[in-house]
Amino acid sequence: MTRIALIALSAIAAAGAAQAQAPTEPREPTRFAAGAGIGTTGLYVEGQFRVTSYISLRATYEFAEFERDQNVDDITYTGRLDSGVIGGFVQVHPMESNFFVSGGGLFGERAVGLAAQPAGPVTIGDQTFTPTQIGRLDGEVDLGDRALSFGAGWDSTFSRVRGLGWRVLAGVAIGDEPDVHLNSVGGTLSNDPNLQTQLRREEGRVESEAAELRYYPVVQVGLIWRF
Repeated sequence: MTRIALIALSAIAAAGAAQAQAPTEPREPTRFAAGAGIGTTGLYVEGQFRVTSYISLRATYEFAEFERDQNVDDITYTGRLDSGVIGGFVQVHPMESNFFVSGGGLFGERAVGLAAQPAGPVTIGDQTFTPTQIGRLDGEVDLGDRALSFGAGWDSTFSRVRGLGWRVLAGVAIGDEPDVHLNSVGGTLSNDPNLQTQLRREEGRVESEAAELRYYPVVQVGLIWRF
């Protein structure tokens, strides 16, 4: 019995020694990651692909709903942004670090709906109209369907074999010049040619106020899982 036990122990020891000497196959890190986050442009989901240790590609879908009031020529407009855009970016990591610089574009219709219900006489263009004459003012600020985006930040996604990483970005997006359209609805002069002429002039003034929307800050914080 002792002899059998000695033989068994010798076999186990030999197998252990052989396994210890056998080279361990390195675990090939994956090039893919996915995540989500929040920022000044709303919520987003993303996917990343690592091209080299210096370069990665990033695709996003960003969606947002914002609402705020803006006073122009004593008319208070309620503006509502409903945005859903697709983004494509190249991230460059100098010295193979987590720090990166990024450049790319956002594609998809971005527009701000406008609504105003004057409670007293207001100036439209160069003339004053009563609430009864105007009715309700409806409109839209068309921000175009594309924007360039540049930024820099910190991304730990590919600094680990797999698992949870994090990413922060600060930058700016540059869109098209805003294009404004206004209409009078339900007023006694809604279809009057003169009011229509004054509305076209008012559109130019609203466009001047909306010009700042062409440039907007992009600050994002998110978590990413490397597969």
